[in-house]
Amino acid sequence: MAPTLARPSLSGVQSILSSSTTTCAATSVVTRALAARSFSTTRPARDSVPIPPDSPNYIKVPEPPQSSEVRHPFVKGHLPIPRSIFPKKGVPEKVQSGYVERIAPKSAAEVAGLPPKSTQESWRRKMAEARRKSLEAGLQGLWQRKVKRDQKQAKESKARYLANKRAAQAPERLDEVFTRATIRESTAKNTFVPVDPEAFEKAEEARIRHAEKEAMKSEARRDALVQLYVASKNFIVDEKELEEHVNKHFTEKIHNAGLWESGRSIWDSQKNPISMRELRSEFSGFNDRVTATTSAAVKTTIRQKNVAEELTGGKL
Repeated sequence: MAPTLARPSLSGVQSILSSSTTTCAATSVVTRALAARSFSTTRPARDSVPIPPDSPNYIKVPEPPQSSEVRHPFVKGHLPIPRSIFPKKGVPEKVQSGYVERIAPKSAAEVAGLPPKSTQESWRRKMAEARRKSLEAGLQGLWQRKVKRDQKQAKESKARYLANKRAAQAPERLDEVFTRATIRESTAKNTFVPVDPEAFEKAEEARIRHAEKEAMKSEARRDALVQLYVASKNFIVDEKELEEHVNKHFTEKIHNAGLWESGRSIWDSQKNPISMRELRSEFSGFNDRVTATTSAAVKTTIRQKNVAEELTGGKL
């Protein structure tokens, strides 16, 4: 008979249930903490993390006192450049007596000495007089400011000029004399570059040579343009001509052995390329091999073509 299994007591069941409940509660708390945790790697300020040794704030160093410099707040934008109302030279008309009376004259009633007819007219006369005084005071103030600024600039410019002149004419300092490298007199004479007395003549000759080269380049460009115009009659301009050329040159017998017309190969018409020995023999006049560019007939044709191009003034 099989032995019977021991039945657990009620206290053991209660302990198991309580432990499982505690585990589930802890798991739920951790889950909520992970869900609430931010994905940022920056440590929050509320964490009381000790300062590591590699931090600059690990050792408290007393800070120096602040500078007494007064820094003005930055203001965006820029001020407009004032218009110049005075000429650069001479005393302007705007600061002379009688200028304000000419540009802002009084009314006929004021000139005649008649009293104002109403309070509004009296107020208008008072405002007009205030504007005349303000205009005259403003012009005089701007003129005095311009005179002072010009005098200050002239004084500073003259001081800089005199300082530069004194520095240019001053003798060498002793420290420069004592620390300068020794240069022999013979070396100084050999390395001295005298002024060329024919510099202007050589420059004129160089200018003429440059003009001739530019003329040759222009003529070459003109000949190339004419040659392009002459060769344009053989250009393929439509699909029909392109198809004809493709069918003519790309055939099945294009690589067949034979003459140039049938084989369409350079090796069939001129055999192997010319060698250096044959080129030397051709230059010396003892070459027995006649090529397409060295025969007398070809050379004569080329000469006649060059003569015709020179006579007609264009490429053929």
